[in-house]
Amino acid sequence: MKIAMTVKFSNGTSTDVDAMFPDFIAFERERRRSVIKLEADMHLTDLAWLAWHSEKRRGGTTLKFEPDWVSTVETVEVRDEGKAEA
Repeated sequence: MKIAMTVKFSNGTSTDVDAMFPDFIAFERERRRSVIKLEADMHLTDLAWLAWHSEKRRGGTTLKFEPDWVSTVETVEVRDEGKAEA
């Protein structure tokens, strides 16, 4: 399973991130919600957290999620290529 996303920052830059297994495990531990239920009840915060964690995991940011990283983001968009991968 993978969620492919593009993060667009308020400074005009963007980056592609892929939330993967390690991010999902961290999400369940930190957010205390099942990843399996995400598709039926996806919150904007969930999507942003997964994008942030993926970027952090691969060394793209050292910022804390809130308020630091979130305040730099304009949008987080899901890319079709990763939506239904298993």
